[in-house]
Amino acid sequence: MRPWHAIRLLLPAIILAGARCDSSDTTDPGNAPRYVGAVSTANPNNAISGIVTVTATGYDSVYVRFWRDSAPAERSPSIAFGTDSVVTFPVLGLDTSATYAFEINLERKGKAVVPADTLSHSTGVLPAWIPVIGVSGTDTSAGFLLLSLPNGPVIINNAGRVLWYRERIGGVLGSWTAQPNGEHTWLATTDSSGYYVYNVLGEETGRYSCQGYKTRFHDVLVTATGDVWIMCDEVATVDLTSFGGVDSAQVTATVVQHLDPSGQLQFQWRSLDHFQFTDVDPSILTGAAVNFTHSNAIELDGDGNLLLSSRSLDEITKIDVTTGAILWRFGGLANQFTILGDPKGAFQRQHGLRSLGTNHLQFLDNGTTVPSRLVRYSLDTLGMTATLDWQFIDSPTTFAGVGGATQAYPDGGALVTFGPAGRVVEVDANGARRWELTGINGTYVFRAQRLASLYSPGAGPYHR
Repeated sequence: MRPWHAIRLLLPAIILAGARCDSSDTTDPGNAPRYVGAVSTANPNNAISGIVTVTATGYDSVYVRFWRDSAPAERSPSIAFGTDSVVTFPVLGLDTSATYAFEINLERKGKAVVPADTLSHSTGVLPAWIPVIGVSGTDTSAGFLLLSLPNGPVIINNAGRVLWYRERIGGVLGSWTAQPNGEHTWLATTDSSGYYVYNVLGEETGRYSCQGYKTRFHDVLVTATGDVWIMCDEVATVDLTSFGGVDSAQVTATVVQHLDPSGQLQFQWRSLDHFQFTDVDPSILTGAAVNFTHSNAIELDGDGNLLLSSRSLDEITKIDVTTGAILWRFGGLANQFTILGDPKGAFQRQHGLRSLGTNHLQFLDNGTTVPSRLVRYSLDTLGMTATLDWQFIDSPTTFAGVGGATQAYPDGGALVTFGPAGRVVEVDANGARRWELTGINGTYVFRAQRLASLYSPGAGPYHR
């Protein structure tokens, strides 16, 4: 897999006619930096972005300065030529149905920037599946917001304008995530072959899959160093008659694998080795097909150990990544903690688990009845108490029976999406509402993420 800025394409011969030299260096005209030409093309995966290919020799990097009409100019990041003379990169954040000027700017260390050329680029329209998104509130965080919608992801600015999207048409719910290593990953509920990997051009560059098992939908973590933590599905035939089930139930249980950047298996944890059928409500064990664990989130805690959220168990489990031993169990029938300060007393069917630091947790308590709530707990593993720090309830009627996600912000704030309810809200460090999306009620937003950059989703202060 290659990052988007490393893509090298062959240019059509027609651009050679635009060759010119950098007149700022006349000491040796034979070796002077040389601008050969550039082209701008439409992005087949995204009608509101451009793809620019530049050919030049003797320069360190290039960026595009772009504008439309009398609007202020913006610019792309600088893209290094490296050892090549051709570089291809996207220009993102454009508006719909607009014509832009793309100014090609060449850079050399210690020399003035050379505006070498100006191209024209026209954008298209958004696909019909993207809703009209509004916002309410002004006290929001900097950056952009990624929304994982049924037909694909979109990225909007704080005014609700769509700046990027990647269509995955069909209306099948998908889990799209901007990963800490700068990649995007996507998997549909109907697919168990592995997470597709995309760059910001919207191009598929690879796949992350479980070894020996089907890949499980919901969540995958690709760390900044390229290590992959992935959930898998193990299916076993089990006699569950003693638990009120059938004699040959097909039981699906979660396996977690850690793969290093080369794809080698480093760690594996099987829930069937650690969880008992008495750990779940007996109603879950009836029927020919049993989703025993229904794990839906994985996370590395502040101490590097693994956190696993299992919906069927109403439980968050902490696992030693060296030995595989369970360090503690929080919630559900096997709960080891006394829960303090929580008016509800417990959580159920949770999603969107994220760590705020060792033994400090944030997640969506979906619940079994209204309302669903965003919660934070602090766990004392000596006294074995779990204290509710605060809860956020969007409204008495907001209910996410399934799905949903959360994100923790460096300033102590948080982001939550209530899944099929279509409610996406930012709160401050005390759990008070400060900003939200409007106009999308009833649109299934499987995940929402704050991003610092359109170009490098893993960069900046925001956690996954």
